[in-house]
Amino acid sequence: MTTARSDRFADPAIPFADSRAAEKAIHLERSALAAKTVADHAHDAAECAQLLDMLGLDLSELK
Repeated sequence: MTTARSDRFADPAIPFADSRAAEKAIHLERSALAAKTVADHAHDAAECAQLLDMLGLDLSELK
């Protein structure tokens, strides 16, 4: 009855991978929100790019 659940946790790498995937999703969400906030407050595209660079936000990972 509980074999499906116990099989999932038989390999300790599975919960770790799930945790890392959730962490990455949260990181991408926060980065997107930060980039949007910077873009909303920047005076022009050059300033936006400079601010994003200073904050270390890489837009290439946001798709």
